[in-house]
Amino acid sequence: MTEIQTTSWIFLAAALATSTKPTNINGISAVADGINHAIPTQKELQTSITWLIKQGFILKHGKNYELTFNGKIEYEKASKNTQILMLIWKNIEINFNLFEEN
Repeated sequence: MTEIQTTSWIFLAAALATSTKPTNINGISAVADGINHAIPTQKELQTSITWLIKQGFILKHGKNYELTFNGKIEYEKASKNTQILMLIWKNIEINFNLFEEN
C-alpha cells in the first residue's frame, strides 16, 4: 500500500472507532483489522496519526483519539453516496491525495 492508502485506511478506522466516543490506538487498530483483514504496524499507525493530526482531522486527548469537526466533514464527504467501506476508503484516499498535491 502507498502511504496515502495507509493513512486513508487508518482515518477510516478512526472515524468508525470514534463514532460514539473517543478511543485509544488499540481501538483504531482493531477496526482497521476489521476493514482490511490486516493489523496495522505501529509505524503505520504512528505515521498516519501524525499526518492526520497535522492536517487537523483528528485530535489526541491523553491516550484517546477523536475526529475533529473537519475530520467529521471529511468522513461525511467520503461516505455521502455509499455505505460500502471499500468505496468510502477509496473516496478518502482521493481526497487525501488532493492535500498532498497542495
